Amino acid sequence: MKARLILIVMSLAFVLSACSAQEAGIKDKLEDTQDVKEHITIAAVGDSLTEGIGDQQKKGYAGMTRDKLEAVDGVQSVTLKNYAIKGSRTVDLLKRLKEKKVQDGLKDADYIFFTIGGNDLMHVVRQNVLNLTFAPFQKEQGPFEERFKTILAQLREHNDHAKIMYVSMYNPFKFSLTELKDIDEVVKDWNAVAKKELKKDGNAEMINVADLFEEDSDEKLLADDDFHPNQKGYSLMANRLFSKVKKEGLPKE
Repeated sequence: MKARLILIVMSLAFVLSACSAQEAGIKDKLEDTQDVKEHITIAAVGDSLTEGIGDQQKKGYAGMTRDKLEAVDGVQSVTLKNYAIKGSRTVDLLKRLKEKKVQDGLKDADYIFFTIGGNDLMHVVRQNVLNLTFAPFQKEQGPFEERFKTILAQLREHNDHAKIMYVSMYNPFKFSLTELKDIDEVVKDWNAVAKKELKKDGNAEMINVADLFEEDSDEKLLADDDFHPNQKGYSLMANRLFSKVKKEGLPKE
């Protein structure tokens, strides 16, 4: 009987100890949440994907991620300054980053979201539409890399502390132009180039979304133009971006 009593007491002590540890973990989590910066600013630049073209609500992944951030405990407001313009290629974004309005918007941002490169790919397609091979994409990859590197340098020139989040390219021709089988490999190579440059920064991440649009599904993810994501496509992109933001940790006061 005495041995049984000792066993019960030991079991109870173990349970209470586990509960205390769990409560401590919850407390730590709440304390971390309370330390989160109350007013967060996002600056967004790039092309039509960041502008949100194709989303009926006109939020795109950037606006949807803003909403998710604002719903986090401890965050009172999230300001999104979106300077993206549809049709922009890397050369256009470089020009855009010279505008004072954009530079001022970048200066105080906690996050910088951007997409670029899709229109560079499209430009190669249009220039070689009658004889489209792998070669012109390989030829353009080097100049793309140099311009991407310069874009990152300019972003850092105007903001040395923000977390830079680059949302990757995907293949919009996967199902509309099935004969362009090399595009998957091109997108993979160009994304690898972007990821390499982002890694050098030390405070930048690539959010890979190419796989989201690789498989055909019952639920359509592209807009009627078969190029831009629709609302569902953007929501999947936002989910992936927000997961990375949470993993990295929100900015602190």
